[in-house]
Amino acid sequence: MRFFLCLVLVITLVGGGILLPGRVWGQFFFLENPLLGEAAPDFTLKTLNGKPMNMTQFRDQKSAIIFFWATWCPHCRAALKELEQQKDQIEKKGIKIILVDLGETEKEVGRYIKTNKINLTVFLDEESSLNDPYAIIGVPTFVLVDSDGIVKAVEHALPPNYEEILI
Repeated sequence: MRFFLCLVLVITLVGGGILLPGRVWGQFFFLENPLLGEAAPDFTLKTLNGKPMNMTQFRDQKSAIIFFWATWCPHCRAALKELEQQKDQIEKKGIKIILVDLGETEKEVGRYIKTNKINLTVFLDEESSLNDPYAIIGVPTFVLVDSDGIVKAVEHALPPNYEEILI
């Protein structure tokens, strides 16, 4: 019986390693995002206005809060509402807000943004292609990137001291 349980555990761990992307596998066990202290992976995605946009160019050498979210996520909706309310304060501090919707269509996201009067640029990652490069294990996820493009923090809520983290 003990052998059988060990075999099941090994198969589960190995199978999980095969099914989970490398960065996510490491984060799952060590609970620290592997991007901390590393350069934020660059990406170009279509925005809600239909045009492709590059994250690094959009950031324009400023610190950034990259917010990975989805319309179906209640915690994301609450965080997005707070970001919308704080956007003027955040932007006055020279920090860009980058919204990345994961896994949803332009129609779904557009309807939500319009209904909720969100006035921020939204990048659409319909294929969730950034899950592995950013080691996303769930939404909401906030990635704080300093002006040099280095990831300073990865959190599931916007830390109250985000400005100190980005300095």
